[in-house]
Amino acid sequence: VQLTAQSFAASSAAFERREMSESTRIWVKTSALDKAVYGKVRSIAQRSIPGSAIDDAGDNDTVNWGWARGNLVKDDDKGGSANVRVFIQDEDSAHDRKTVDLPADSFTEGNIVVGNTYGDGEDSDDEDDYGRPGFTPGLQYPDDLITLTHLHEPAVVHCLRRRYQYDKIYTSTGPILLALNPFKHCSSIYSESMMKKYWDRGEKSMLHSASASSSEEKKSDEHMLEEAELPPHVYSIADNTFRLMISKLEESNSMVRSAGRGAATAMQGFDQSILVSGESGAGKTVTTKFIMQYLANLSQRSSDSKKRNVGGGRNGKTIERRGSITKTVNIEQQVLKSNPILESFGNARTIRNDNSSRFGKFIEIQFTNTGSLVGASIETYLLEKVRLITQTEGERNYHIFYELLQGMEEDQLDNYFISDYTAEDFNMTNKSGTYDRRDGVDDCETYQDLLEAMDTMGFAPEEQKDILAITCAVLHSSNLTFNSLSADESEIDRENPHLEPVLSLMGFTAENLNRALCYFSIVAGKEKHTRSLPKQKAEKGTEALIKATYGALFTYLVQRINASITLKDEKSQRGSRGSSGKTKAATIGVLDIFGFESFKVNSFEQLCINYCNEALQQQFNLFVLKKEQEEYEREGIQWSFISFPENQDVLDLIDKKGSGILNILDDQCRAPGTTDKTFANDIYQKCTGHTRFEANFRQVGARQFGVHHYAGTVEYDTEGFVEKNRDELPKEATELLLSSTNEFVKKLANI
Repeated sequence: VQLTAQSFAASSAAFERREMSESTRIWVKTSALDKAVYGKVRSIAQRSIPGSAIDDAGDNDTVNWGWARGNLVKDDDKGGSANVRVFIQDEDSAHDRKTVDLPADSFTEGNIVVGNTYGDGEDSDDEDDYGRPGFTPGLQYPDDLITLTHLHEPAVVHCLRRRYQYDKIYTSTGPILLALNPFKHCSSIYSESMMKKYWDRGEKSMLHSASASSSEEKKSDEHMLEEAELPPHVYSIADNTFRLMISKLEESNSMVRSAGRGAATAMQGFDQSILVSGESGAGKTVTTKFIMQYLANLSQRSSDSKKRNVGGGRNGKTIERRGSITKTVNIEQQVLKSNPILESFGNARTIRNDNSSRFGKFIEIQFTNTGSLVGASIETYLLEKVRLITQTEGERNYHIFYELLQGMEEDQLDNYFISDYTAEDFNMTNKSGTYDRRDGVDDCETYQDLLEAMDTMGFAPEEQKDILAITCAVLHSSNLTFNSLSADESEIDRENPHLEPVLSLMGFTAENLNRALCYFSIVAGKEKHTRSLPKQKAEKGTEALIKATYGALFTYLVQRINASITLKDEKSQRGSRGSSGKTKAATIGVLDIFGFESFKVNSFEQLCINYCNEALQQQFNLFVLKKEQEEYEREGIQWSFISFPENQDVLDLIDKKGSGILNILDDQCRAPGTTDKTFANDIYQKCTGHTRFEANFRQVGARQFGVHHYAGTVEYDTEGFVEKNRDELPKEATELLLSSTNEFVKKLANI
């Protein structure tokens, strides 16, 4: 988690130098220190964007996060000085133990801000505190950042860093929870006993709110709850969201009873949402799973309580598991078991994250008016299909390919023609030279988790075999080769050992496969002409077939999961009764989307991902900053306006009709004969001059461009933009899939 100074009030600028004492702790911008000492900025102070490489700047340059700690030095000059003298005390700074004179306007310019004191007024880093009776390490750093006296970038980062050192990975800032990835297992803070603490607090809070009849009683209750305050946690966010939904539903029910159904119709705010955002590797997917787990367990707890009170039973679904063993599962279990399936087919190891979601998802969890979980639905976005063809060094393809090769039983390996192969033998998995995971997760174990999840979700044994067969067929397809017959003609290599597995698993004939990949047809009037393709284009056609087949398989899995967990016959309408006899009254939506990305080479996928993050950042600005300030104005609260960075101009650069990068790309894809070169030239012509657009001589020569995003500047390479945006499957390949003797392949062809 990293926050910019613009997001907070620059409260330190209000302090005048005469109010400072020589013991005043301060933070000083490293760039200001560099200018004072060297006459120029020598240190590189920039955001650490995942995957980005800081340009080599010489051996004498220091990479830092932009601030150094120190103290004001008492000015003994009776005539007064035009400078501010500071003494730097920061081991991480190149200026440590130096006294530096800075310009007098350093406070108003934001180059110096006042530091905070913690605990008993002493700096929290003093080791003397550790011997003090009752001292708890890390306790002096507040759970909520808004309680800091001076709230600015260095104060936020310093406080988060110190809390992190004491394994306090969660910190609040008002209604927002900041989570730092611990990069280790923290089972104690996610135990059932920990869940119970937040359940109990939430239930007590609702009981107190319901029983308090006056404002005085409510204040007393609030004070009592504050006494038993729990530390910030993702469980707290989930619980508060659930309680808010329930309170809205109860208020609506009360209105119905007192004034009729029409009175409640106008009431809004039943549905709630949780946005999980952050950079790649920040821990969004795991956080989403914890939220889902808490809500599912909370629903189970509520249902068990009702069962004990009224003697009712909990509805379950009987499913057949492998070996003809049957088991009864409930909807909460099924909702949670969607995660292993989506992770196997949609997650991969990247440079920064061994379990990176390579797609975005929105999970809508459905509840009755009493808080029972009755279903869920999942929407997915932007599956990274290019990963099927190529991976960067240090990355892997999707987990499922390695799980199959490591976890399948011997007879299954024979059935899918992969018993003699490893991940090193397939072009889909050997391009990067990376085959394992650094996080200690075993592919064999996750494969077993996948099978158990498909059982729980109600996937029939034959259905599971079809899914695994197509996955193995995709693996074999990546190894197909072609023979050049001439400069403009090729044919599939009939001697390739991977050809027969592809034909068998996909239900193709060799003739049909060769016709689909090595020829294309042109319709002129009423006549149809067939033309041959060179070897290079036949290989491209194979890649397109692989991406289309796997993409359809992933879509099928999402649809199949939704068929199992979505409330039946509810037709997406609130209050309608499903086939189970239960009614969806409200939902909690959880959005888990790609984090901001910047790599050595950034392409179309990174532009889409970062565009999505720009839109989310705008929503964050609107919800957290702009609307909060508007509420202050409405209530007549005396305060100073806080400026914050607007990013509408970035969104306009990317998506504005007529002149946005994506619109220019769409126009290029619709026009005949366009290439990445014509696309690059078009954006240079239409976007140059935009304050957020960058295209210097070097970039133009390499057909690259830069975008100044809210999180930093990212340079994009236009190679492949046009082809990736078209994402077309030649009609010959579509006809091939439809001609298959495998009914499951035909089903995928129609997705």
